[in-house]
Amino acid sequence: MKTDRASIPVCARSGKCQRVLIFNFFGGILSRGIPSYVDNLCLALEGCGIGAKQFRCPAIFRGLPTSLLNVLFVLTEQLVMPVLGIGFDRVIHASNSASIIGCLTSRTAIVVHDFIPINHRNRALPARYIRATQRVHSALGRDVIYISRATERIGKKSRMFPKSRTFYFPNAFYRFLEKRTELSLERQQYVLLCSGWGKNKDLEGALDLYFRSELYKVRELQILGLAGRNAIVENFRKRSLISPERITVHPELSDEDVIKAYQRAAWIWVHSKKEGYGRSIAEARFCGGSVVATSIAPFREQRDDFTFLYSDLEGFKEAVRDCEDSKAHASYRKPFEHDLLEAEIRRFVETERAKAYQDR
Repeated sequence: MKTDRASIPVCARSGKCQRVLIFNFFGGILSRGIPSYVDNLCLALEGCGIGAKQFRCPAIFRGLPTSLLNVLFVLTEQLVMPVLGIGFDRVIHASNSASIIGCLTSRTAIVVHDFIPINHRNRALPARYIRATQRVHSALGRDVIYISRATERIGKKSRMFPKSRTFYFPNAFYRFLEKRTELSLERQQYVLLCSGWGKNKDLEGALDLYFRSELYKVRELQILGLAGRNAIVENFRKRSLISPERITVHPELSDEDVIKAYQRAAWIWVHSKKEGYGRSIAEARFCGGSVVATSIAPFREQRDDFTFLYSDLEGFKEAVRDCEDSKAHASYRKPFEHDLLEAEIRRFVETERAKAYQDR
């Protein structure tokens, strides 16, 4: 990304280029999801002339058990980030939660990826923590950043943040596109299922569709996103008596290998009950693949001529038939998200600059 120096945003208080600190605790521990979102957001900020820096979990602690990492996450977000943020013009908390102390300053903004944790039936400690910090953030009217229009609509309909200024920072794909080869790899016979271990991913439901639709008779299945953990898949194999060679679970892959998996697949399958966005659909689009996906709001936003949606078994069969007919014609589609993100970053900066002048 090139930067026009004449358009570089300047802090109204100091006269210097704006600097943003982003809390991305699991960056360096996880490679996809929120860490990938933040990496690309930083590239977009820097391309708009804004200095961007991330706070990640120190390398020495990254091997701790998940329960201890979660405790360290909370302590860092609540106690360390308010201190580190003093030297920055804006502080963005990228994981649905925020620092209660940090919310005392208007420089703090929160990224809302989805509203799965706001379900009060979810009594898990992480969900309670997110709800508590969001309430404080909302009460103080601090800035909110949504990653999809669907999430933004839910937030406005539920009046989660009635006093907050809201912004739309969609997922970006600068790093992905840098690594995407222009070479056209030969499409193979497998379907690539993009999934995960969360309940919202409904991996068991996807495997059930694979069996009941009899897709397993004509297409091998490769699964991306499980990082080699295949307990659910093994249980399914035993129940269904499907041959082991019909299903492959990928280990954790590099970005380059993920891209190759997309480019070689006959088509890409994205199955989920709830999502904030749906990064796999966009990545498949950029690799010239046809997509079959569940008909949920964030996925409907990304639908194009080569994306086919379903809600039940019969809908899945129809979507697969349409996808099979279209896959030979699918081609690379440009990421429209980049222009939207860069325009919204400029609005984010200009809004804060105008507020700073009012405070002087």
